Amino acid sequence: MRTEHFVVLVADDSASARESMGQLLARDPYVLHMVDSGETALRALSSQRVDLLLCDVVMPRLGGFELARIMKSHAEWRFIPIILTSALDGQDDMVRGIEAGADDFLPKPVDRVLLRARMRALLRIRDHYTALRNAVVPDVEALVMQRRERVIGPANLTARERAVLDLLLLGRRHVDIARALGIASRTSKFHQASILEKLGAESRADLMRLFT
Repeated sequence: MRTEHFVVLVADDSASARESMGQLLARDPYVLHMVDSGETALRALSSQRVDLLLCDVVMPRLGGFELARIMKSHAEWRFIPIILTSALDGQDDMVRGIEAGADDFLPKPVDRVLLRARMRALLRIRDHYTALRNAVVPDVEALVMQRRERVIGPANLTARERAVLDLLLLGRRHVDIARALGIASRTSKFHQASILEKLGAESRADLMRLFT
């Protein structure tokens, strides 16, 4: 995996925290883009390519939890990995972060070795996911995704269930979904069962019929 191609957006209202993050990643060939608020992060997401977000949880007005929720409900941004960082390292905060759609949660001060390992893992997963999506004929994918938004609107699927559903609709096997999302095959099957229940479908074939 060639990390020099990846753009990392760092959102933190503390100048010293942004400087520290820059120092932690100074030896890595990522392209770092620093912003000082959640609102500025949204503008950056709208105007440039972002491959991964590193975001502080506690920021004025738009914090990390809220930003994660916005990104995971957005048609394109929901595929961007999110690592939340915070001086609040309690289990409740970690659970809130994951429920909001974050892919990982690291306490401050951030450990450099752990940060770099988590970033590489999430970017590798993103590569797998992108490769699976790109293997589909664009017109077919566009048609499926248009119907997808109409069907799942009232279902209240989680961010992870939405990601699994995307790949199910593209005809991917559970082993492929597991590799793309960094989960176990049995977890992929568990999410499928939950999706079927929420959408009122009896089988994967029945699920596909809802979107065609």
